[in-house]
Amino acid sequence: MSRKFIPNGDLDFVTMAESFARVIAREPVRFAISQEDSDELTALVKCFREALQACLHGERTKSNTRAKEDARDAATDIIRRLANQVRANRRIDSASKVLLGIWLRDKTPRALVCPQEQPRLKFLRALHEGASAVPRHELKFYAAQFGKAKPAGAVRLELFVDLVPPEEPIPEHPGANLHSRPWYLRSYTRSPIVITPPMTRVPMRVVYWGRWADSTGNVGPFSATAEAWIEGGAMYRPQIEQGSFAGCPKPPRLLEDVNAAETTSAPGQRDAIYRVLMLEAQVQSFQPQQVPALPERAEPKQLEAPRESEAA
Repeated sequence: MSRKFIPNGDLDFVTMAESFARVIAREPVRFAISQEDSDELTALVKCFREALQACLHGERTKSNTRAKEDARDAATDIIRRLANQVRANRRIDSASKVLLGIWLRDKTPRALVCPQEQPRLKFLRALHEGASAVPRHELKFYAAQFGKAKPAGAVRLELFVDLVPPEEPIPEHPGANLHSRPWYLRSYTRSPIVITPPMTRVPMRVVYWGRWADSTGNVGPFSATAEAWIEGGAMYRPQIEQGSFAGCPKPPRLLEDVNAAETTSAPGQRDAIYRVLMLEAQVQSFQPQQVPALPERAEPKQLEAPRESEAA
């Protein structure tokens, strides 16, 4: 049965209306309702029951459907009027109101706080629709309770990203690795989400985290690490050659050989290379993504009929 006082479905409504009328007809004085209103309520609910039976088990015509809708409107009006009358009467105890299915409103509504639970963030797939297409990642988030996209009090999900070298272990939380520098991408209110991942000039594994946030800026704990694909490197070089940074025709070269980040063993030099690569990826992520347009469909050609000379 629906949680609403006036259900939307006809079967749920007739169940609620008959129970409401039965309780009032048993003790109308207890609810400060006159005998005339109680008799009218019982008659209107019975009329709606008969009209509903005619539509369900009889001939379903436009006239029968119209009669059922008119009977429901009449029963709804008197139920709402009597329910508001009982709810506003201070002499009627709370137990009697609950007996009629009237839920009592809280005098001071409680403010929903940001839930202190980890969201479930899952990497679904990588959308690569061609060799020159911009890669996109599809992720899904939902609450710890099964069947809910967001828990009570959560307005949005804040998404964070980090790039990890392929040879390093996957960080269990933001900042777990020595060279980890996660940054905030944006917030999302609906799941699933599709984003263009940040990429560097060398292959890096993309990892994501999420946390719940409310309307006042309060946040909850981070989710478990959502491990995505390895992006960048050869797939990123065509975009590097074109120049994708605002104000720069070409991005500045980090070293004479970008692959030195993989061969060098000096910790200081490796950290400097990694820091510059991450800054480049962050600057690129702040720029609006340019998604290539789909090719236009060619207009269908219309065949012409053969000429009379050719047909002869």
